[in-house]
Amino acid sequence: MAGFVLKLARQSAGATQDQFAEAAGVDVTTVQGWESGRRPLAAMQTRDFLRLRSTLTRLGAPASVGRHLHEAIEADVVLAAAVDAGPAWLDPAQHPLAANVHRRSLTNLITWPITGILPEQLRPLAVPARRRGPTASQPVLYPDERARFFDHLLTLADRASGPDQALLRRQAIYLLSFDQRPASVDWLRTEWTRASRQTIHTD
Repeated sequence: MAGFVLKLARQSAGATQDQFAEAAGVDVTTVQGWESGRRPLAAMQTRDFLRLRSTLTRLGAPASVGRHLHEAIEADVVLAAAVDAGPAWLDPAQHPLAANVHRRSLTNLITWPITGILPEQLRPLAVPARRRGPTASQPVLYPDERARFFDHLLTLADRASGPDQALLRRQAIYLLSFDQRPASVDWLRTEWTRASRQTIHTD
């Protein structure tokens, strides 16, 4: 996710990978690694990340690009945790879905590979780019990764039940609603029926 946002930021500045690499003082293969995700931006030292941001703005990318990259890294953390875990249960105290209430902009980044809808906050970066052959127009979750992502959300939604797990469960259920598989649809339908029968306390 972060690599794709970096590519959009570079393209919005009108820079090629070679030009960006020269401005950043790195080899072009490093830029290719960042943009493909082979070199995760989350693994960069803070100093190097700040230098990368300033290079992009110096080349002409919008000043908001730093915020977008930070959010994209957050989205990568959520996606990676779920895909790596698959149907396994993770400690709620350590889960990224339980860390804080997600902003809509972050949720839209997490679901971008699933919906194919460019997040609104990234639209200023989406300038037509000259392409040499077929390239991805959005971040990609392969079928097995998508299945593991949703399997994990279903596990969280089904097992998170304590008061201290309410945020984790709520955010897992919301993301699970993007899954079109029958098992998830049936679970959500059953949960909706159960929740609609609960008494609402107005105090």
